[in-house]
Amino acid sequence: MKGARPLTREQVKAVLNAASSIREKALLTLGFCTGYRISELLSLRMSDISTNGVIHSHITVKASHTKTKTGRTVLLNSDAKKALKSLVDWLTAKGLTDGPLFLSRKTTDGKPKAISRQHAHDLLKALFAAIGQYGNVSTHSLRKTFAKFAYELLGGKLEKVQVALGHKSITSTIAYLSFNHDDIDTAIMGIEL
Repeated sequence: MKGARPLTREQVKAVLNAASSIREKALLTLGFCTGYRISELLSLRMSDISTNGVIHSHITVKASHTKTKTGRTVLLNSDAKKALKSLVDWLTAKGLTDGPLFLSRKTTDGKPKAISRQHAHDLLKALFAAIGQYGNVSTHSLRKTFAKFAYELLGGKLEKVQVALGHKSITSTIAYLSFNHDDIDTAIMGIEL
């Protein structure tokens, strides 16, 4: 989403602490740790992330659920696995062993369905507001935060960030990182005539 900005590490911790449900914490954690788009996260089913209660090492979003129509597999770090394990255990305790991972209270023809993108947007906006973050934060801030952290941890290697985000074009990756102008501002201030 154009204009959405990434969060700082402190803001990430604050919003995770503000989350009041296992579902909210898992949605936030998975977004921050995988860089999946909100529609990709909401397409996930229990069987995509767990077998008999054991969390998979990687998570794959099917091509049909991605913007680029190219499937993408991401390694799950320990934070993502822990959040997913809590969510899977909670859903299993409710007798829900298959179906959408991010379950809505609504059903379609008596079958469980995932929360909507609008519901996720409203939920995350409320959490961001709870920590005092307004304006240009949205569901896409999860993905942009992932991009920012990946860029930092990969030593600024754009090509690797491009792969991590599943972008077809490096220009998309560059646009994701356009929020960080500190080094450009420093260079401009250093120009002496």
